[in-house]
Amino acid sequence: MTDDSGTNAAPTAEAAEAEPSDRGLIELIAAILLGLAGLLTGYAAYYGSLADGDSLEGYTSSQRTTADANAFYGDYAQTYTGDQQLFLQYKIKLDEGNQEIADDIRQNLFSEPLEKATVAWETQPDDENARATPLDRDEYVVQSFLDYQSTSELAEQQFADAKHINELGDNYGLAQVFLAIALFAAGIAALFKIRKLSIGLLIGSALLIVPGLWAIGKGKGWIS
Repeated sequence: MTDDSGTNAAPTAEAAEAEPSDRGLIELIAAILLGLAGLLTGYAAYYGSLADGDSLEGYTSSQRTTADANAFYGDYAQTYTGDQQLFLQYKIKLDEGNQEIADDIRQNLFSEPLEKATVAWETQPDDENARATPLDRDEYVVQSFLDYQSTSELAEQQFADAKHINELGDNYGLAQVFLAIALFAAGIAALFKIRKLSIGLLIGSALLIVPGLWAIGKGKGWIS
């Protein structure tokens, strides 16, 4: 009986000595994972905040540029309507035989784009491609319309850039979700006395950091 008792006591003592060492390793790994996940969470939060600010600034710039484009188009529409009415009066006077009044309208009231287009309209060939009025010809070019086109394209590009930045910023939010769960898993791993459960939580925490890193990479544009 004495021999059996001595034999059983030895492994128990060895296990008791091994347990603190194993527990210390688990706590060390948990601390490392907590630190890594915490740093990455802060990184993702910081750059996510920057992305939100940049996207908001881009949307605001797009709205301002769109307002400018609308103003240019308003100027163009006003110029087009005025030139259309002037040409109509000019044509009426020509048809009535009032050449002097028609010439006075043309010389003193025609805008430069309308005059240029009228010259081209008068010399156009009489075929199926002939335009009814000078305003229908390619020579009728109003600067405010060109400004509207370029400004409108700029507004669209600004909106697209802001949308892209916002989409990249969403990845930082996704990263924070993965990292928050990783923090939770690592934080409670050392609290359990069941070795397998602690190790499982640590493995889960480490695995969750991987998609967190992937999401950060997406947010930075490193991963397409």
